Amino acid sequence: MVDDHLVGNDLYNALKLPMNLFSRSLSFLPARPWSLPGLRRRIGRILGLRSLRQRLALSLALLFFLVLLGVLSAWRMTIHSSGEARLLNHTAALRMLVWRLEVAHLTGNRKTQEEDLRECDSRLKTLPRLVEDGFLPADSPWPILLLQTWPDLRAHLEAPPDPVNQRWLAQALPAFTTLIDQVAHGLEQDLESRIQTLRWVQGALLLGALLLTLSIILHLQRDFFIPLKVLLRSAQAVQNGQFSARISPQPNNELGEVGNAFNAMVERLSVLYEGLEQRVAEKTRELQHSNHLLQLLYRTATRLTEQDLTQEILLEMLVDVERALDLGPGIVCVRREEDSRAYPLATTLPEIERAALCESLGCSICFGAGRPPTAISEHHVGEIHLVSIPLTGGGQWQGVMPFQILAGNTLQTWQAQILQTLAGHVATALANARRTEERHRLAVYEERAVIARELHDSLAQSLSYLKIQVSLLQTRLEPKATPELQATVEELKTGLNSAYRELRELLTTFRLTPGQTPFTEELTSVVQEARRRCGFDILLEQRMNNLELGANEEIHLMRLIREALINIERHAKATWARVTLEANSLRQVELCIEDNGQGWPATTPSGGHFGLTIMRERAAFLKGVLNFDTRPAGGARITLTFIALTPYAAH
Repeated sequence: MVDDHLVGNDLYNALKLPMNLFSRSLSFLPARPWSLPGLRRRIGRILGLRSLRQRLALSLALLFFLVLLGVLSAWRMTIHSSGEARLLNHTAALRMLVWRLEVAHLTGNRKTQEEDLRECDSRLKTLPRLVEDGFLPADSPWPILLLQTWPDLRAHLEAPPDPVNQRWLAQALPAFTTLIDQVAHGLEQDLESRIQTLRWVQGALLLGALLLTLSIILHLQRDFFIPLKVLLRSAQAVQNGQFSARISPQPNNELGEVGNAFNAMVERLSVLYEGLEQRVAEKTRELQHSNHLLQLLYRTATRLTEQDLTQEILLEMLVDVERALDLGPGIVCVRREEDSRAYPLATTLPEIERAALCESLGCSICFGAGRPPTAISEHHVGEIHLVSIPLTGGGQWQGVMPFQILAGNTLQTWQAQILQTLAGHVATALANARRTEERHRLAVYEERAVIARELHDSLAQSLSYLKIQVSLLQTRLEPKATPELQATVEELKTGLNSAYRELRELLTTFRLTPGQTPFTEELTSVVQEARRRCGFDILLEQRMNNLELGANEEIHLMRLIREALINIERHAKATWARVTLEANSLRQVELCIEDNGQGWPATTPSGGHFGLTIMRERAAFLKGVLNFDTRPAGGARITLTFIALTPYAAH
């Protein structure tokens, strides 16, 4: 029995470490399990566990506990059954010793009898421990009866054999062995009872382990695998750009917290994605808008640099700017710094509306009253909202470019920047066009100066030489020339003088350089020269409103005026004349030359008159209407009406 307890202690020590680990894993159990309030609180904590890790740890701990109980019960039963088997052998050996003592008593073998008696004493002394160790019930009488019966039986066995003693032993030994059999039977019953209990315990533990395992699987399926599958599906949906994916319902564990964090993350990602989409859309619109503006600047720069500047190009530019910048009608107004009024070069407004607008507002609203404007200015006149951009480029100030702002709109900063850039391009193009026009004027005048020099060096000298020769001829023929010859020579002399005078006038016209001084000053010089030649007053009235004419327009108009004044000098027999030149806001130029002379012949001047024919040709070049009529008060009148193309119109 002592050896059996040593074996049990060794096994307990071997299992002490896993038992300690198990007890630590169940640290949430109450320290005093018999404390009912503490137990209730602990059970509440266990049932209210939210952590999947804690639940799984608890479930595995319980499973381990059930398995451990099964192992310990089996081990304890094994130890107990091993001890009871030894006790059964012990009782069988005790019974055998009793019968051996009877035989030794009958035969008189004292030595064997003494050894067997000592062994029986030793074995009988251990019988009380059967009850103490739990091998027999606590109320079992058999070990006590054996110990009480053994002294009498031992005394009779030690006594000499006699008939009385033999009869007593014959009755006592079967009763004693019966007691030993009762002890063995008690041991067998205890062993069977324990085996039956072990069966029930093992069955209950197995059933509990199976139920606990099934519960663990179901809880894992419900609280881990299904939520994990939903989380994975939602994550894949978010990966594919479906930010409306949400995880619902949420388990009450770590995966639930992960799901809540996932939902919050997806919500923020959705907001960020929408914000990014909006920002991308805004940036795309801004890039498209910037691209349109760059295209506008490119088209404008291309128009103004690759072609000669014309009103059509400026008009296309204005239309393009109005569409791209959402502005009202615009005007390109040019003006020299010394002029008082500006000239509208191009506009998208109908000319009548533009004239009415300019007349109602005046030039000072855009150009100011002092120095030329250098910055964008806005003006509100009644319902009209006007923005004026100065045309400054090429180192010169050229004018302004006003635009109307549509009702309900305001001028944005980016619009002002684009307008300033465009104004710089337009101003540079105007400056280049002016320089090109000046070069064209100089080229024309240089060519005419060359022609004048050639005429002077060839035809003028020839005519001078012929005049001298005719004078000599007339001198030599006077004494003996017939009247017819004298008349012919006189007529020849008069024709040469007339041809020479017309040539000199043509040379004077070719030598004029209107491009060096303003056209109005040159016209004043021409009228003063005609006044000097005619010997009477010639009035000059000019109302050009700062209208700039092209070089060819100035030359043809000046030559037509000179031709008309020469005709007045030669043929009108007048004492008064007037030259009126005016232009309106529609670029319409009207010239009127009249005198108080004898007027036109009865028949309308025809192409037979060389000077009038030249005047008609010049009017046709100007695409104008030339009329010859008589003044009501007497005298002749010439009127010319044409539309000025301006220096920037196509020639």
